[in-house]
Amino acid sequence: MVASQYLPLVAHHEAGHAVAAIVLHRQMFDDDRELPAFSSVSIYPDAGDGECGGFVEGTVFYSAQGFTSERKPIFENDMDRHFQRDEAIQVIVACLAGPFAESAFEGYLDPRDLAMNASDGNEGSSDYADAKRIYGELRFLMPRRPRWRRIEDRTARLVLDHWSAIEALAAHLLVKRDLQFDEALTIVAPHLPPMPAATPPERHPQPA
Repeated sequence: MVASQYLPLVAHHEAGHAVAAIVLHRQMFDDDRELPAFSSVSIYPDAGDGECGGFVEGTVFYSAQGFTSERKPIFENDMDRHFQRDEAIQVIVACLAGPFAESAFEGYLDPRDLAMNASDGNEGSSDYADAKRIYGELRFLMPRRPRWRRIEDRTARLVLDHWSAIEALAAHLLVKRDLQFDEALTIVAPHLPPMPAATPPERHPQPA
């Protein structure tokens, strides 16, 4: 297979990262555009060196150790600690979503098969290196980490449940190669559940 034939695989890989970032971002924030999940998603074809690739620009380089001092949590309160823990797990899922989407594109649709193929094909990649690093640092954020398999299962479910969004974004990437966040969001939004309406602030009657 020549390098250009890998481009649809790369497109689904990067679309997996991008869609996961949007879906997970929505679990923490109620406005897609106020604090975008990323700035752009791109793929690039073979430039003559036999390689093609892609990336999602603007995702945060997360380190749980940044929230610790002498291996002791330095959180303001339990809510802060839980927020950082949940964010760390979400970043792991977003890292794995690219390889998992790649495996789904190859036809692995059972969650366990999906995870095994993604691991076999991407072990040692930057996606897995980042995911494993953050997973190792979870010990700073919680007394007992969730099992790695549980995180894999969550990633597989996210990819399979949002496959139409991933396919739609991948198709546009194959045409345009580079999409800004607003463009990507416009493409995937029809394939995602609508965001819940913001709850208006409670109003108290003013004393006369």
